[in-house]
Amino acid sequence: MKREQYEQTKDYTNALELLSNFVEEILAGDVEGLRTYCLDELSKFIGDIDPDMTLIMKAIYIILWGDIYDLSFENMGPWNMEGTYAFRGDTMNSFGSLIGKKSIENDFAYRAKLFGADKDLELWSKIKEFEKTYHWVGNFIIIPNRSTIKYGINGARACYYNSNDCEGMRDYFDWFLLAIKKYQDKIKADDNHFTKFEMQLNRNQEYDPAFLEINKWEKRFFLEDYFENGQPKLLFCTPLKRRLLITAESQDRKGESYYQDQEYLNILRDYLLKATNVIKYRSNKIVDFLKKELQKNKAI
Repeated sequence: MKREQYEQTKDYTNALELLSNFVEEILAGDVEGLRTYCLDELSKFIGDIDPDMTLIMKAIYIILWGDIYDLSFENMGPWNMEGTYAFRGDTMNSFGSLIGKKSIENDFAYRAKLFGADKDLELWSKIKEFEKTYHWVGNFIIIPNRSTIKYGINGARACYYNSNDCEGMRDYFDWFLLAIKKYQDKIKADDNHFTKFEMQLNRNQEYDPAFLEINKWEKRFFLEDYFENGQPKLLFCTPLKRRLLITAESQDRKGESYYQDQEYLNILRDYLLKATNVIKYRSNKIVDFLKKELQKNKAI
């Protein structure tokens, strides 16, 4: 749908109103506060909802990208086998997959602790800061999510290791973009020898190059850090195969399938630096866009 048409829809109008109310009630009337607002604060009060799928984030997805996918409040939601919701929000740069989220069973940053990250005061400070930053608006994106794998494309790209269901990708967003590029290249070449992950992408017409070529994602979704010369690139320094190594206590690291201290800590430092840069850049771009939309519609 053309942008001009989409802006006349009820969903777009309601999304603008929701954003305006959020700015007034949560941000004390200053939209600038959204640049560094931790959306996890909302989840603490509204229960078991991922920060990337709160009502305000649905509204923001609609304002930003609703015209691309014809988004509505009704077609965004959690995955189920029936495919009730075609789209869901996604957290681009994960905390838990590499660092380790706190839970009933695990300590805060339990993976990083296995390698002594908590003994390095500077590194530990960056980890604690990233826990807040990774729930800024700049770390969220909307994705087509139809899939036979639990939690959809969102869950498939989060697979830690290769399995019977899907190849591992450990939640690395640069890897995800490269996988889409390879899939689109196969579509263009009439090559239907798909990997397991590509078979899941194939359930979503929105990943087809005829719908939106991967080179258009760079500007449209503010993904400049992930692209070079119009094509996806590896942002993080770690080779893909080494991203799937196992984190474990030192006495349990037997064989080449496990991270050792120095390699893991090098990966962690690189990840924290580059992921944080991405999030800050995208937060600014997203808020700049939202400000224009609010001003254009005289909502602020």
